[in-house]
Amino acid sequence: MTTSIKPSVRLTRRVTGIRISPTIAVMNNAQELIGRGVDVVDFGPGEPDFQTPQSISAAGKRAIDKGQTKYTSNAGTKALRDAIAARYQRRWGARVTADNVIAGTGGKQELFNVILSTVEEGDEVIIPSPYWVSFPDQVQFAGGTPVFAATAAPKFRPTFESIAAVGSERTRGVIINSPCNPTGAVIEASELEKIIEWCSARDAFLLFDETYEFFVYHGAQHVSAMRWYNEHPETVITVNSMSKTFAMTGWRLGFAVGHPNIISAASKIQSHSTSNPSSISQAAALEALSHDAPEVEEMHQAYSERRAWLVPAINAIDGLCCTDPDGAFYLFPEVKAVYGKGKVRDSNSFAQYLLDEARVAVVPGIAFGSDDHVRISYATSMDRLREGVLRIEAALRKL
Repeated sequence: MTTSIKPSVRLTRRVTGIRISPTIAVMNNAQELIGRGVDVVDFGPGEPDFQTPQSISAAGKRAIDKGQTKYTSNAGTKALRDAIAARYQRRWGARVTADNVIAGTGGKQELFNVILSTVEEGDEVIIPSPYWVSFPDQVQFAGGTPVFAATAAPKFRPTFESIAAVGSERTRGVIINSPCNPTGAVIEASELEKIIEWCSARDAFLLFDETYEFFVYHGAQHVSAMRWYNEHPETVITVNSMSKTFAMTGWRLGFAVGHPNIISAASKIQSHSTSNPSSISQAAALEALSHDAPEVEEMHQAYSERRAWLVPAINAIDGLCCTDPDGAFYLFPEVKAVYGKGKVRDSNSFAQYLLDEARVAVVPGIAFGSDDHVRISYATSMDRLREGVLRIEAALRKL
């Protein structure tokens, strides 16, 4: 008699070593409650609450009507890549062409493609902390080791000194996100230049994520790493997205700009995963990059007004403390003063308490490398911001 062997599900180390994006997990929890009819004030998502500008949506519709619904070049249409290159030539003086550009299904995909193209087993990649949730997992997936460079409160701005302090002979690259998700920190140009020169001298890359480039406030100035591309073409790689600036999250269109060899490698990986990004989204992105949309400045003004109201409102709640962020559309308040009260022990239990008691969704700071904080998105209406603050204040008074 043959003994049957019960089959098992076997997963690879590369997937068991990473986790689902915590921001998506918060969104899923909130959406589940909302689907059951619960009124949740959702401060979790990093998604503009505005519609895509009408001119951009119209371009997507025209593409459908014209039958532009077929495959395109794997790296994106030549017209779109030309427009992206021209944008960096115009704004930062970077001598780049379509050969320096790849467009993909969101900036996250191009970050992944670039990291898979440049990082392998034994490599270390320096990431300022707090950090965007996907950076460490992407590095680990590629076989590398994330090394964290602490940034100092209240502004959390990366510095050359903090990067160099954790460098080693295994350093393969540095990832800078400015303006930063979750802190809103904007790196100073002088610090960025020193980091790029340090990377270049060590034959390391500088991967610069500028997804929130247009959303800076109160005199903060965004500078792109592409300002130094001409001097360091083998070093500087920039990733950007249509999602935040143009409220195009669902269109899933992002891009990377860098040395042609790196872009070619990223395109090779993309050819075996998604292939080209949506042809319709590319047509919409081309419109966005080729013509000014007044709605972008309207969004910036709305975020600025919300930020101006929300910072003092959060600081007025006993136990919470936050600074004015340089950019993006998040606050990153310190909440550790309420730890030890009730069931609140850390940022996870704090976030769970607010969801259970106040029906307010925030993202635990541990997801970004800082358990003393939580992330609050103000990409929602003033009415919902006011309601959420009232609920948080009432919930914390019960502790």
